[in-house]
Amino acid sequence: MKHQTKIRPDTKQLINLSQINQAIFPLRIDAQGLADYGFLPATTYMGAKYYLPQELPNMRRTLALGALWPEGEALIKALGQDCPAST
Repeated sequence: MKHQTKIRPDTKQLINLSQINQAIFPLRIDAQGLADYGFLPATTYMGAKYYLPQELPNMRRTLALGALWPEGEALIKALGQDCPAST
């Protein structure tokens, strides 16, 4: 049986979850929370998720609106940002 090595994707131009949490401090979010808001990783390597840096402004706006107001989903939709369905 041949052992396959996993090729590391180029992540130099991407941001990771730790960098996102630094940018949205004092808020915190995990990968599932970002996915719930429609932000999916550009790539994953060894369990670490990497995101496109140009999505950060939309992430910040979406998370701030969702965290500050219960009606944040309606505001997000009004701004034209995709939003997860309410459960």
